Amino acid sequence: MVIRNFLLGLSKFILGLILAMLIMTLAGASMLRYFMARNAEPPERPTYTNDLPEEPPAEATVPESNQPSVSPAIETAPEEPPAEPEAPETPEAPTVETSDGTYSVVVTQPVGLILRSGPGTDYANIGGVDYEESVTVLAEENGWLNILLSNGEEGWVKDGNVSE
Repeated sequence: MVIRNFLLGLSKFILGLILAMLIMTLAGASMLRYFMARNAEPPERPTYTNDLPEEPPAEATVPESNQPSVSPAIETAPEEPPAEPEAPETPEAPTVETSDGTYSVVVTQPVGLILRSGPGTDYANIGGVDYEESVTVLAEENGWLNILLSNGEEGWVKDGNVSE
């Protein structure tokens, strides 16, 4: 009798554990499905105050009563296709060395360069130089170039990111 009660209690305990695991698994699966379905839709596009309004292009529509009647075609001179605009050539900045030892270079780093207040990374960032911008080199020191920008600003950039 004792063994029978023990086995009955053990079977209830195991059945309870199995039911608890089944309920937790189903709850987890339903939560997973809810969040996956929620994330499957892209979020609504945010709007900002400086966004331009998106208006569909206005199409010229003529009411049927105002449509002109079909008349015989009048021969006109064939139009020449519009000439393709020529791409402006970007002239290479010639290396012009002046009498005081300065020369012009062009920035070759696609992301541009950081303009620093001195020759090293320890110096403060005072601005930047755009890609393919022409600058004048005033001096060189330990792999750094002292440059003068077209707006009159002077600073240092790492050598090797410019070409003559």
